[in-house]
Amino acid sequence: MAAIEEHNKHREFFKQINGVALKVYNGFHYGLFESAYEAALCYLLKESGYKVERQVALPIYWEDVRLDETYRMDLLVE
Repeated sequence: MAAIEEHNKHREFFKQINGVALKVYNGFHYGLFESAYEAALCYLLKESGYKVERQVALPIYWEDVRLDETYRMDLLVE
């Protein structure tokens, strides 16, 4: 039962995030730089009460060794 509740919690979370992303798309449509969509999405998610960080470094590992390169996540939510 706990697994089902956890699944439903995650599903609702992603449904809400997707709804905000669609709101940004419907407001801006297409053709802008990615940074404009990212800024708007970040703003709206924060307004909705989510903790959001932009351009978060994500280290890259090969087996147990941390490499000198990182990825950048556009947004980290919660």
